[in-house]
Amino acid sequence: MENFIINFIILQSTKIITRTKVGKFRIFITAIISALYSFIIFFPSLMFLTNFFMKIIISILIVKLAFNSKSLSLFLKQLSGFYIISFLFAGASIGMYYFTNNYKNILIRPNINLGFPIRYVLLGILLGGIMIRNILCYYHEKLSKEKKLLEVTVCFNQNTSNFISLIDTGNSLIEPISKFPVLVVEYTAIKNILPQKLRQIFDNNRDNDFTALVDVMESIKDEMMIKLIPFKSVGSKDRFLIGFKPSYIEILDNGSVFTSDHLIIGISNTKLSTDDQYKGLLNLEILNRGNSYVN
Repeated sequence: MENFIINFIILQSTKIITRTKVGKFRIFITAIISALYSFIIFFPSLMFLTNFFMKIIISILIVKLAFNSKSLSLFLKQLSGFYIISFLFAGASIGMYYFTNNYKNILIRPNINLGFPIRYVLLGILLGGIMIRNILCYYHEKLSKEKKLLEVTVCFNQNTSNFISLIDTGNSLIEPISKFPVLVVEYTAIKNILPQKLRQIFDNNRDNDFTALVDVMESIKDEMMIKLIPFKSVGSKDRFLIGFKPSYIEILDNGSVFTSDHLIIGISNTKLSTDDQYKGLLNLEILNRGNSYVN
C-alpha cells in the first residue's frame, strides 16, 4: 500500500510537470503494477531485479506504461521528470528524518533502509510537493512575463486591424534609417489595411522579388511609403521584410491602453505561430519607450 501511494504520487507529479495528457485511471493501474515490485523480496531467484541496471529498465517500463508516449523526446522528458521527482521526494524524506532526529537516535538505527518510518516518507512527499509547486509557480510566472500575449490594433489611414501579438524578447529588429523598433505581423492579419497593389505582391509570393517591389513602391508612394528592413533568422539567408510606418498602434494590456506611433510594421508572408495563437511579434523596445503622443 505504501509503495502504491508513493508511486501514484510520483507518476501524478511527473504528469503535471511534463504536461502529459493521460487519465488518472492509467496512472492508478501503473501504480498498482509497479507496487508489486516490492514482492520480489519473497522470491530469492528474482533478486537480480534489484541491481542497478534492472532498476533502470523497470523504471523505463513504468514510465512507458504510465504515459505511452509516441515521441522519443517526450518520453525522455517524462523519464527525466520521473527521476527528478523520485530523487526529490527521497531526498526530502531522508532530510526530514535526519533533521527531526538527534544524533543518538541516528547512531542507534543507522540503516534507514530497514524499517524507515512511513511518516518521514509522507512528510518528505509533502515537503517535496510544496517545493515542486513553488518552482513551477516561479517558472510559469517568469515564462508568462517573457511570453505574454497582448491584443494589438494597427491604424493606418483611418483603417484598422486587430490581432494578438506575442512579446518577443528575442525580437530586436530595428529599421535602419529611422531606428524605430519593428513589430513583425503576419500578412493575413493586416492585409485589409494595405494598398491593393501591395497585396498582389504578397498574394503572388513576390515579396522578395526586388524588381517587382520597386515598381509597386513607385506606384503607391503617395499612399504608403514602403521601407525595406534587412533581417536574418536562424537557418536562413539574409533577407528583408517589407515594412511601413502606421498612423499609430494601440496595445491592450490588463485594461490599460498603450499608444505609440514610433515604430515600423514589418510584414511577414509566413506563419509566426504554428497553432495560430498569435499573429504578431512585439518588439519589447516598443513597450520600453513608454506611451507616446499621437497626433
